[in-house]
Amino acid sequence: FFALTVLAAFTSVANAHFRLLYPEPRGAFVADQEPNFCGGYTDAVSNRSTFPLSGGFFTVKTGHPDWTAGVIISTVQNPRSFDNFSVNGQQQFVSNYAKEADAGTFCIPLNISAANVEGVRDGSNVTIQIVFEGGDGNLYQCADLTLKSDYTIPQSQATCSNETVDTTHHSD
Repeated sequence: FFALTVLAAFTSVANAHFRLLYPEPRGAFVADQEPNFCGGYTDAVSNRSTFPLSGGFFTVKTGHPDWTAGVIISTVQNPRSFDNFSVNGQQQFVSNYAKEADAGTFCIPLNISAANVEGVRDGSNVTIQIVFEGGDGNLYQCADLTLKSDYTIPQSQATCSNETVDTTHHSD
């Protein structure tokens, strides 16, 4: 039984994707859909999450070591394709790609106002798309947001902390 438990743990790490924990993603996590636009969810949700225009963060959890992630934004009311996250062929980044060597849970600052994207202001409905690459191709998850300049994320909703996990395999 112990050997099966260990094997299952290693398999889950090897096949790990990533999960957007905060803000709330555009639908339930489905690993097989993650390589698709917005993790397979093409329609914006009607109950957008309130999110700070500046001083925000997003939280991801991954079993991948050596990963890269960035955040693109769309001001289209119901973005349904990757094209809706670009202007004149250029992706609209609100968080440039950054690398991380460890697996775990990570809180990453997200100052949307600093990106100076046209149409982003207090009260804007936007969609962010996390673009994640951990060695098995690009993976995507979206969150539909309403931006507020005077909003602070309540600690009861999400906390910002980082926790790495050991993904090395030892043989005893």
